[in-house]
Amino acid sequence: MVEGQTLNSVERFIPKFLNNFEKIKDNSEELYFLFPVTEDTTETQFFDLLLKHNEAISLDRFNLALVALSFNEIATCNGSSVSSNSLRLTNQINSNSPVISEILECEYIDGFNYATMKLVLEQFTDELIKNNSPVEILYSEQEDLSKNFKWTNVFLSLDSRQDFIESWQELEVSKEIQELLLEQSICQSSKTYRQYKVL
Repeated sequence: MVEGQTLNSVERFIPKFLNNFEKIKDNSEELYFLFPVTEDTTETQFFDLLLKHNEAISLDRFNLALVALSFNEIATCNGSSVSSNSLRLTNQINSNSPVISEILECEYIDGFNYATMKLVLEQFTDELIKNNSPVEILYSEQEDLSKNFKWTNVFLSLDSRQDFIESWQELEVSKEIQELLLEQSICQSSKTYRQYKVL
């Protein structure tokens, strides 16, 4: 955030933005604010914006709305990344309420790609559904970088994240799936966010 601005500045901005953006958006767009979480503390001076959309023009409309409302007076943006080919592996969580989002930036090892990973993802998804695991998982590829992808886990709370990790590690199949994932890709340490849906 720009010096002198606070979370209240962002909260006051959101209704203005929604009023402006509602006039030009299409119905498939979703907007989330992601605030970094370290242990149990939510950082409010830094945040990410996540726009889910189906049409390329949506990003242009989003940026125009931010410029028109002088968002740069509240926060500075340090770049953006565009993901495409998003796939929801599980949908066990209602992400309309504040949730915990854990994001991993990953890269395929040479010789591997989505086609080779697909069977592992299906096996993983089947196990999650079979065990009624309370997690939503999204896979999305980085646009123009076919080797890179994002892996996002969404949980109801930090406690439910910890419960999921513990219950998943107790399953025999978890080690096998983890080995198959590590055989094909390398992921950086995850980043955890408190995610709020505003649109």
